[in-house]
Amino acid sequence: MQNQRRVTIDPQILAQAAEWYAILRKGQAHPTEQAEWEIWLTEHPDHQTAWARVEFHADRLKSLPPKAALVALTAPDLQRRRAIKNLVLLGAVGLSSWQFSRSRYWQAWTADYHIAQGETKTIALEDGSKVMLDSGSALNVEFSMDLRRLQLLAGEIYIETAKDNIGWHRPLVVDTQDGRVRALGTRFSVNKQPDYSHVSVYANSVEIQPTDPTASKQLLQAGQETQFVTTRVDPTHSVKLNQPAWSQGVIVADNIPLSEFLLQLNRYRKGYVTCAPEIADLRIFGSFPLKDTDKILSNLQANLPIKLSSPFPYWVKILPR
Repeated sequence: MQNQRRVTIDPQILAQAAEWYAILRKGQAHPTEQAEWEIWLTEHPDHQTAWARVEFHADRLKSLPPKAALVALTAPDLQRRRAIKNLVLLGAVGLSSWQFSRSRYWQAWTADYHIAQGETKTIALEDGSKVMLDSGSALNVEFSMDLRRLQLLAGEIYIETAKDNIGWHRPLVVDTQDGRVRALGTRFSVNKQPDYSHVSVYANSVEIQPTDPTASKQLLQAGQETQFVTTRVDPTHSVKLNQPAWSQGVIVADNIPLSEFLLQLNRYRKGYVTCAPEIADLRIFGSFPLKDTDKILSNLQANLPIKLSSPFPYWVKILPR
């Protein structure tokens, strides 16, 4: 039988996850530490994978420095099992032993508009356009003589464009690291993920130009969505809604796995919610108001074979019942 392929995670990221775990498990984390952990957790999918691995082994780990944690978390299976035998829980270790990049963190917090976790906000631009920022989003706005430019640094925005009230007919564009989205009299959303950008169009059309000037442009019509990176635009798919669900204050689940639903829910909740692997594929249906995420979890517990557990503040684990 072939060995199951193991996902490789940078040891430094695993060390970061182990040290965050040690800080939060005390139950006395400072609000600024809590905020920094939430930002770190959502910065990249590898961070969430590393956190999940630390969480999985936490009940078999004991007080240890970061180097020992890495032995337990990254060694081959046999060595890892031997290391874990001698460990029970992660101990308290300070953040001073490592430094992680704050460039994205700093850009987000110094943006023209920055929305905290769990909040949304609508802003009116000087041309009459309306922009709604989703939870954890960061946006810069720059209007010049020849361009109306929005720079999306993080998160997602939903835009209802207006005609240029100056009369110069300046294009309205949304820039991300992956490229530029040009509005053609439209309603649309742009979502910046760590490795790509996602666009959905709800009225009229937009034009997508990846950062690479040799990459082909693509016109996206109403009822279509796609994602793009610096070098290409992916094939399109259909959009079922007339605007993003979050802009209406709900999460819409249409036969999606519990694990995927929780990824969405985490964007609107202080702290972190995760589930045991054996229930990750439970299917979720329905529309869930975002005003009270505790109520969402209670409804899940009432209607699914699951139970809620809180190992420490800010962290909820969903387990089989």
